Amino acid sequence: MTEMYKIQPDGLYFVTLTVVGGIDVFTRHEYCDLLVDNLNYCIEHKRLRVYEYAILPSRLYMIAGVEQGRSNLPKVLRDLKSTSAKQILRAIAEHPTETRKEWLLRLFQFFANRYQNDSEHHFWQFGNQPVDLDKFVKKDHPLPSPLASLMKEKIVDAPQHYLYCSAYPLQKVKLFQPDPGVLP
Repeated sequence: MTEMYKIQPDGLYFVTLTVVGGIDVFTRHEYCDLLVDNLNYCIEHKRLRVYEYAILPSRLYMIAGVEQGRSNLPKVLRDLKSTSAKQILRAIAEHPTETRKEWLLRLFQFFANRYQNDSEHHFWQFGNQPVDLDKFVKKDHPLPSPLASLMKEKIVDAPQHYLYCSAYPLQKVKLFQPDPGVLP
């Protein structure tokens, strides 16, 4: 593992979770809502702290960390990926009007056969690509933002117009709000 991707227990990270093959699953509200529900579960029960996020068609970007000394970010991300994958795959299989059902399940089966022998489907790519924001800032780089990717990929004109990001006024993820004057 390169130095860039080593996770410190109390750090703050820019995390990217990507669907295998760049498959655009998060184009239906039902699948995005399942991911939001899983994020909220990890926030409430596994001490995940999400500061910003954006769910794009094939990935989740977020600035996140865990409550100091109370949890382990790699384990929380593993649990998030495992649970959300099972729920989303089940939702795809059971969705009555999913026009791409056979194609999607065949692709997830292909990736399972390619990368795992003990699984029927493989949903998330291996790894989380965490970038330690402390090290990033020390190198005088501008902070990455999950919301900037919305603009870059021309999904919306302004991030606050996109339902599945932290800029949307009625978004449903329980974002962490640090106390003023106290560092996360």
